[in-house]
Amino acid sequence: MINILLKLRFVMALASIGVIAAAGLMFWEGLLTLWHAFAYVRTDPDLAVIAAVMRATDKLLFAIVLVIFGCAIALGFLVDLSPEQRAALPDWMVIDSVAELKNLFIQMIILYLVVHFATLVAETDQMLQWNALVLPISILLLAGAMRLIADSPGHGAYGDHTSVQNKSPASIASADDS
Repeated sequence: MINILLKLRFVMALASIGVIAAAGLMFWEGLLTLWHAFAYVRTDPDLAVIAAVMRATDKLLFAIVLVIFGCAIALGFLVDLSPEQRAALPDWMVIDSVAELKNLFIQMIILYLVVHFATLVAETDQMLQWNALVLPISILLLAGAMRLIADSPGHGAYGDHTSVQNKSPASIASADDS
């Protein structure tokens, strides 16, 4: 029974491959948008160039985050790495828990929303209306929620990337006492 359950984790490979394929699509879209920005330089060098570059940056950053997310899924939940292999990988590729994956996902959403808001501001050539504040307020609320999740018990301190598996039992017990 346990062997069947352990083999089911390879379903995560489909998720990882799908996320990395989506990243490739976003890279392609970002590069095409950047290519169109070069055309705008010749034809309409006003705000259209800035808006196109911001849209391309938005897509390329989202593609980078998707690559990180896909690698985190594959290396965190699919592949069993030896300690030597794990030490050789960059920190951004190693995810030790679902809590870290959740924080990464929230960070990805916040990053996308920040760049999307900057793109909207760059594209607007008139004064923004009051409802344009919805996006920055939602960014602040998501950042606050991420901070609360990171500070909650079982998720470690904010910015602390050491997992419970890497800590000694004495340090876990002393952290529970305080």
